[in-house]
Amino acid sequence: MKLPLAASLSLGLASAAVAQTAPAPPSRPTDCKAAEHRQLDFWVGAWRVFQTSDGLEVGSSRIEKLLDGCAIKESYDSPGAPGGPYAGTSYSAWDFKDRRWHQFYVDTRGAAAWYTGGLEGADMVLSAPGPQSLQRMSYRPAPNGEVRQVGEVSTDGGKTWKTGYDYTYRRR
Repeated sequence: MKLPLAASLSLGLASAAVAQTAPAPPSRPTDCKAAEHRQLDFWVGAWRVFQTSDGLEVGSSRIEKLLDGCAIKESYDSPGAPGGPYAGTSYSAWDFKDRRWHQFYVDTRGAAAWYTGGLEGADMVLSAPGPQSLQRMSYRPAPNGEVRQVGEVSTDGGKTWKTGYDYTYRRR
């Protein structure tokens, strides 16, 4: 059925009006150059890792940016760890969909954890649920270029926390 010219014009104008008032779909970044993707850059580098309490060197870590800045990979190695040599690897990334950081960590002792979080002041704070506890890691940049990483565990749903490790990263 062919519509008269006036009706066709009116339908066309109505369609244009609807198209102009419909909300635009959320934008999806095409790269990882947004500031959020750089919030953990203070951790990138080659490090010697020390216990903060006594200065004892416990390992080394290499933190590198991957995938055009969309991800950060950690390779941690502690040959003299209690219980024998230890190593772990993590991948961290900012997710624009939920606007949070995520980190997947796995180690040579069979542990795996999925952390989520973000900046709290200058600190990057990531948490992971466990079967009987919560885990929390905080990364704090120091003015001298060092980074302090503190791992904590809570067995009461986050009411209280016990420090599992407290490390200071010093650049190689």
